Amino acid sequence: MSKRGKRVIKSLQSIIDFQNGDTSKCRIRTVKTYNIEPIQEFSKEKIKAIRYKTNLPQTDFAELLGVSPRSVEAWEAGTRKPTGTAKRLFQLIEKDPNIISAIIR
Repeated sequence: MSKRGKRVIKSLQSIIDFQNGDTSKCRIRTVKTYNIEPIQEFSKEKIKAIRYKTNLPQTDFAELLGVSPRSVEAWEAGTRKPTGTAKRLFQLIEKDPNIISAIIR
């Protein structure tokens, strides 16, 4: 039998041992998982409401998000939809409008 075949059999035996409660020959690694909220969709009315919560005009709100003022204007008019990144920022601002105080002087 080849080396590779012997390693496969040894691995399978380790799996069987693990299934039977013997973890002495196994490397166990814990993987941390996160429960991340899905990205929401935002209507033009909701985008306006979020901007109003920040007390910023469209131009400053656009600068805060790193987009053009025309993008904010189009989102609020409903002619274009924001990207995933912008929607995630909306989620954060909606939950805590004061979050932007860390980047506004």
